[in-house]
Amino acid sequence: MALVAVLLVLALLMGLAAALTTTVTMDTSLRDAFARATSGFYAAEAGLNRGMGSFRNDFIAFHVPGGDDFAPKSFTLGGRTVTYQLTDPGGNPRNVTIPAGQVFGGLNALQYTYVANSQASSPLGMEASVGAEFDVGYIPLFQFLAFYAGDLEIEPGANMNLHGRVHTNGDLYLNSEATLTIQDAPAIPLVQVTAKKDIYRGRKDRNACNGTVTVDTLVDLNHDGSLDPRTLACNSTSTRKVGSSELVNWKGSMLSRIQSIGVPQPDITAKGSGVYWTNADLRIVLRADQPLSSTCTAPPPACPLYPIEVQNADGTQDATKTVWLQEFMQDGSFNYSDSSVRGTQPIFYTDTPCSGCDNVQASSYWPRFSSPTRPYAAIMGSLGTDITNFDDDYRRGGFYNQREDKWMLLLNVNLHDLLAWNMIRPAGSRFFEPGDNTDGGLVIYLTVQGNSSNGINNYGVRVFGSANLPFPALPSGGDPTGLTVVSDQALYVQGNYNTVSWQPAAMFGDSINVLSNNYFCPNTTVTNPVNCATNGTTNDGQSDLPLNNSARNASSTGVNAAFLAGVDASTAGNYNGGLENYPRLHESWTGRTLTYLGSFVSLGVPEHVNGAWCGTGTTCNIYNPPARNWDYDSRFNDVRNLPPLTPRFVYVQQVLFTQNFQ
Repeated sequence: MALVAVLLVLALLMGLAAALTTTVTMDTSLRDAFARATSGFYAAEAGLNRGMGSFRNDFIAFHVPGGDDFAPKSFTLGGRTVTYQLTDPGGNPRNVTIPAGQVFGGLNALQYTYVANSQASSPLGMEASVGAEFDVGYIPLFQFLAFYAGDLEIEPGANMNLHGRVHTNGDLYLNSEATLTIQDAPAIPLVQVTAKKDIYRGRKDRNACNGTVTVDTLVDLNHDGSLDPRTLACNSTSTRKVGSSELVNWKGSMLSRIQSIGVPQPDITAKGSGVYWTNADLRIVLRADQPLSSTCTAPPPACPLYPIEVQNADGTQDATKTVWLQEFMQDGSFNYSDSSVRGTQPIFYTDTPCSGCDNVQASSYWPRFSSPTRPYAAIMGSLGTDITNFDDDYRRGGFYNQREDKWMLLLNVNLHDLLAWNMIRPAGSRFFEPGDNTDGGLVIYLTVQGNSSNGINNYGVRVFGSANLPFPALPSGGDPTGLTVVSDQALYVQGNYNTVSWQPAAMFGDSINVLSNNYFCPNTTVTNPVNCATNGTTNDGQSDLPLNNSARNASSTGVNAAFLAGVDASTAGNYNGGLENYPRLHESWTGRTLTYLGSFVSLGVPEHVNGAWCGTGTTCNIYNPPARNWDYDSRFNDVRNLPPLTPRFVYVQQVLFTQNFQ
């Protein structure tokens, strides 16, 4: 009996051991399966994220997915093969208004919906699959009063009253030496001040807090039809971060630490590769990389000048359109009767005098000017034979940029005359069709191509004579054509721009400079341009004079165009001038007004100019500030009124997610 009992116990123990071994094996298998499924899930999710991210990048680059974008794609991750595919369910795109209460609520967006599926497989088979439905939205940057990719500082020295939306992908600093107000208006019913990082009350360049800053809340408690203002107090004399517990008092009109959004990169304006160069309807290039003769002494055209040409997208000369360009430059009627600025060619370049020379004598330039009394006065003065001389010598000389401390080599274009001349040309001999609404209208790219084009230089582009941008008449309620002017170099706008018969307009440059109506001598009152200063008027010939010389006095001027340009970054002890100095000025504007309607967008710092903002007055000798009558152009709220190829920021929002483990 004892032996039988022992055998029974041993059998029982062996059974328990076998069962335990089986349990351990099963548990290990389950853990391994769970681990594989979990890893497979994360791998599949990585494919989902890669697909959605690729679509976001496509939209940032102005590319709407199509064709091969919807083909299956694979990559290897952790020994697994991840295959993902995105599909278009149809119904794209849709114009939507972002609901109130959400970040950027009230803005118009162009929204696309896509479905993404991704699966992860190992040598053992498919481990996990995931799916998502997501929205990709375009929000035009020109629906903001100000939109900065980096830190944004608004610190005016005089009272400033702004309306609309302000956003930065960096930190936001609000301060004033007087009063800064951000509020609603009848045509701008919402206010939203947002930062991807933090909002500060005070200055960035130094630890100081001044003045009064007021931002509207998103409530109207007294029911007067206007949002209620609320003051953002200093609390001390030092710069302070405004916490979320304080920002809630604005009921959504002030937000910090918001979700990351994708913005275009500064290279979208690059010559040769940027989206604006690639999609331009016309590319006019001053070839400063073409050598001038060092021995020729005869007047032009015997001595060569830098050529001005039209280029193709690949950078080669468009020979046919270059001939048309030369015909336009030498068209006598567009020097006189049909020109918005009589007495000049509609396209020319501003030459630079020799080192240490002045800008008055023809001998200061090489080759010498064809008329020794007109070294810098091509735009002003008596008509008649001077026109013929200037037609041969498509130059003027003498613009000195005090901020850069350099004579500038500028390509000058009268956009009004260019549009008007092109419109009267017969079909088949035009630069572009006048009413072309592809990309929302016309894009004209202007640049200087030289040995220093890719670095710090003295190059620039200046547009003038363009208070009116003529386009073919539209039927009632039609979509206006509009014009976007782009340069990879510094951009200058001289005189009233787009203030007559308003068109959707934008100006992109490495930096934006504004010169007043008074900058060129009026040819109706001056017969000898060299004596402009004695007539109380100004032009390039006086740009190197002291700021307190009356020749550098500005006159009130208006500009209606969205701006996109680089701005300097403030550092400790060095202020970049803030939003109030986004457009660079070069005259004494004391007692004068600069009226501006548009949108301020900055995607980075300038790449080709490095002159620092050093303040106003005669010490810096750059400018005295105007009265700033600046505001957001509420016409941009209508998508039909957005300038051609308006840049956008892109958001991706997941609306549905599914998963399947094997």
